[in-house]
Amino acid sequence: MFEWVIILFLGSGLVYGLQSQRLQRRSISSPMIMVMAGAVIAVPLGIWHEAPMAPLSGRLEFAAGFAEMTLAIILFLDAAVLDYRKEGPARRLANRLLLVGLPLTIGVTWAFIMGLDATIGMLPALILALIVSPTDAALGRPVLENKQVPAPVRQGINIESGLNDGLVLPVFTTAILLEAELVGEGPNNWVTEALLEISVGAGVGIAAGLLIGLLVNHAVTRKTILDRFERLLGIFAALLIFFLSEKLGGNGFVAAFAGGMALNISSTKVRDAIESFGEAEAELLTMLTFFMFGLLVVPAAYGLWTTEMLVFSIASLVVLRPVCVWICMIGSPYSLAEKLYIGWFGPRGIASIIYLLIMATMIDPTGHEAIYAAVVMIVCISVVAHGLSAAPLSQALVAHLARKSKAAK
Repeated sequence: MFEWVIILFLGSGLVYGLQSQRLQRRSISSPMIMVMAGAVIAVPLGIWHEAPMAPLSGRLEFAAGFAEMTLAIILFLDAAVLDYRKEGPARRLANRLLLVGLPLTIGVTWAFIMGLDATIGMLPALILALIVSPTDAALGRPVLENKQVPAPVRQGINIESGLNDGLVLPVFTTAILLEAELVGEGPNNWVTEALLEISVGAGVGIAAGLLIGLLVNHAVTRKTILDRFERLLGIFAALLIFFLSEKLGGNGFVAAFAGGMALNISSTKVRDAIESFGEAEAELLTMLTFFMFGLLVVPAAYGLWTTEMLVFSIASLVVLRPVCVWICMIGSPYSLAEKLYIGWFGPRGIASIIYLLIMATMIDPTGHEAIYAAVVMIVCISVVAHGLSAAPLSQALVAHLARKSKAAK
């Protein structure tokens, strides 16, 4: 069966790639195709006929390896290629979204979950809020590629989605360790364990990032590195830092993010090479993660979906984040239309899936089925809703701003 899964994944990716330009013009994204392909392929393999959630732990452990490498590479590259000095207005917008909007979204989402169903428990509700708060700009690719959308808006959304998963990660790790201890699956000294993992991970990441940056700059100055290896540097560095930190007892994801922040490559040419090749590699792993999500996770969780989960998913996407974004942008120079646009484009995607997979490797899904099912539902809705709306809403914003500018003259 494994060989057929790989063949069908590669075939799906090839077909989408060959028609990617045409499909994206029709607002059909690669995550949409990969989730659908995985779910459809699961039918002849008999996965949909298995008992919901029963085999989920084994399934997620199978997919976790791909997901962990994906997140490590994404965290490292997002932090490494970001140049705050070049993006003044976008940086200020991202700071509002990350430092005010993100904590506010987590808090409001947590309160909403408890108000909707208090039986879930305070800590599981917080874990769910943390999983669904990070955003994924890849689901709204036309937003980033439409150069007519004001640059601060477009770049601000990109910076936010690139950094929010890394900022949420330490809190998420701590909450998972505490929950694991409460259910008897984690260390008794969870506070010490969490602090140790985060501090060792940050220390390893910063030290390794600084060292790698120095070595790369030296190699570029002495011209000892071939062009094709410049493109591989980001992947090598991300995975090296991740696995080194895990081996030393730290959190590899924190290390990857910290390493990317610490990396200081002076050559613009090398930075561009790392970014372009890293994006291609990350796209491949992202497509594989969405494929595994559709193949293994959706069939296991769909039978547990409830009306309350649907209410939560719609509220999270349509109300909670947009309201929190509007609040954090009070006093900013952006129009109401731009605020609504930024608030809507907070897709839930790869980070939410990977956090779910990380949770499955640390805590038995039994007893936490509601969290898994709710995350699966919100990601499925977001993949479709944000994928289909990215291009038309971007065009609508551009047209609105053009009319507004013309009327002002």
